[in-house]
Amino acid sequence: MLSYYHLETLLPRLFAFLIAMTLHDAAHAGVAWLLGDRTAQESKRLSLNPLAHLDALGLAMIIFGPYGWSKKMPIEAFHFKKRPRLSNTLVYLAGPFTNMLLALFFWWLYFFLPALVGETAESMTVEQWRVYLQYCVIVNLMIFIIHMLPLYPLDGWYILKGLVPARKQGWFGRNQLYALILVIVLMITPTGQWALEHIYPLAAQFVMNIFSL
Repeated sequence: MLSYYHLETLLPRLFAFLIAMTLHDAAHAGVAWLLGDRTAQESKRLSLNPLAHLDALGLAMIIFGPYGWSKKMPIEAFHFKKRPRLSNTLVYLAGPFTNMLLALFFWWLYFFLPALVGETAESMTVEQWRVYLQYCVIVNLMIFIIHMLPLYPLDGWYILKGLVPARKQGWFGRNQLYALILVIVLMITPTGQWALEHIYPLAAQFVMNIFSL
């Protein structure tokens, strides 16, 4: 696995993060728009422009550490007229699902790039781009894994909330603060880094197995 935190990895990490973050948020906004909620569109978040989604602190964190985030996505569930709980769940599932697809796409592109560009391309240029592609796989897998955790305010929290019966919805309100504290602990302590270092190889092996089918 590539070294993730060194200064020389900054450009490929930023490149990968901007792609992953922008398409993650655009997927949220796009699915919300399709299902009847125009809030994200009216907030200029239905966009492929990274500047529409950037959060200053979140960007700083991706520069100096393993984590980063974008601005909170404005979703108003009461705008979903048909099956609002299901619609809300699909909106929050759209982001991580997009990152999983991106990880698969960039992994495919990593292996087939030499064949796509042809023999005339300089081998050094191809290898440089493959470094960027490898980080695109790493970052998208990390975002997918992190956002599927059932912890507030990650997407997994809202996905799980949409799947449980209505009579158990109160549990999420009572435990939201504790889930947020746990997320903060994972972000500011070595525990989160240790977890990702162990989870990422398993996820990467999973992707490799898909391509070997």
